Amino acid sequence: MEGHRFGFGLIGLGEINQAHIRGYQTARDRAEIVAVCDANVEVAKERGEAFQCRVTTEYRDILDDPRVEAVDITLPHHLHYPVAKAALELGKHVLVEKPMAGTSGECLELIRLAENRGVKFTVAENTRFVTAYLEAERLLRDGILGEPRSIRTFICGSEVHRLQDTTLWKGRKWGTLGGAIFDAGPHSFYLLKWLCGDIQEVQAFQGQLVSASEVEDNAIVAGRLVSGALFSTEYSFTAEIPWDERCEIYGSKGSLIIDQLRNPPAIHYQGRFDFHGSILQAVPYQPAEWKFNSIAEGVEDFIDAICEDRATGVNPWDGYYSVKVAEKAYESVARHGEVIRVLGV
Repeated sequence: MEGHRFGFGLIGLGEINQAHIRGYQTARDRAEIVAVCDANVEVAKERGEAFQCRVTTEYRDILDDPRVEAVDITLPHHLHYPVAKAALELGKHVLVEKPMAGTSGECLELIRLAENRGVKFTVAENTRFVTAYLEAERLLRDGILGEPRSIRTFICGSEVHRLQDTTLWKGRKWGTLGGAIFDAGPHSFYLLKWLCGDIQEVQAFQGQLVSASEVEDNAIVAGRLVSGALFSTEYSFTAEIPWDERCEIYGSKGSLIIDQLRNPPAIHYQGRFDFHGSILQAVPYQPAEWKFNSIAEGVEDFIDAICEDRATGVNPWDGYYSVKVAEKAYESVARHGEVIRVLGV
């Protein structure tokens, strides 16, 4: 709809919402924030004043507003499903932070509901918009790395201050519905599927170092892809370091090492005697901005998908897939590290 600015309602105005707002600011010619909602009335008022829009502490008020054509949900995990479902039932376009919902069954229900209502729906998976991973996709697509043989990922940072605070939802089972596997795992599961194909089986282990927390703060999920390649993904919420993501892809023709805190962040190695490697010049060194920027780009993609009536950059079925793999990982944990089959999810 050329020239039309779609009205968005923001539900949940926590820390991650700041990156979402950047996306709306970039797309201000296509999208307008017409209402904001947060349980903290002072936060809601502050954000409302900034955008000169409606302010409420009740998400139903957002959904009942006829000016709101789409909603952006950045709430605690346990609220993703009920709020997204209510919005979809009213025919609103919906972008929800990851994980898409608390269970794969709920994810499936939301996807089907959006299809039946004819509206756009997906999960805010910023991995799809990280420059380094887009370059990794290019190298793999062009056959430069050859066939992936082994893949490793590591997501780390410190959540200790929030996990120790029992007044916050982070670290509470009722709020997070899971710890490091459910919170950070979807990023790596999505990345593996996108770049290297489906996961065939997983084996998982978890640990809890913060005693005040109710969920795991460290975990390892490893396994085998359908292609036969092996993978390992690791997550730490107790690493006293700026938030970082590392990805290593070892292929039959070369390898790629990505680390967002290293300068340069992405190096391509072309064999056993390539000791220095080649810097991927297209990947900027932005240790404090790469994540923020990729989240904002994901929001802008969602806006464009609505405006252009096209598919979203992140396929909602991949959001379902990531939650399903997380469920399989927790099944492995419950069975003391037993290998669990994933193929066919």
